[in-house]
Amino acid sequence: MYHYAFLEKAESLVKEATNRNIKVNQAYYQANFVLTEKNLLIFYDINRGNVLRGRGVQVLPDYELLFQIPLQELTYQIEEGNLLLLINGIKVNCYDFDLEGFVQGKS
Repeated sequence: MYHYAFLEKAESLVKEATNRNIKVNQAYYQANFVLTEKNLLIFYDINRGNVLRGRGVQVLPDYELLFQIPLQELTYQIEEGNLLLLINGIKVNCYDFDLEGFVQGKS
């Protein structure tokens, strides 16, 4: 479940890319990219690595918003074959992700 007020913000999920590896500062995440009509949203599962999963308990994914980027403010660069999103001065390294194709509907 994504923790985001889609209805209140008059947005809907257009497309998603799941389980993408990203690095923010020195922290690694497996994130989901969600495209709406207005924003690119990046979520991570706060239950990932939960110790209850190893105890036979079914722990459902619970996705918290990591970044919200308005599409008109989306800036990035390619360095050494990796996509770097630039979000408020923070570089988010996205491994093996075709952002242009994702946003333009090609992938």
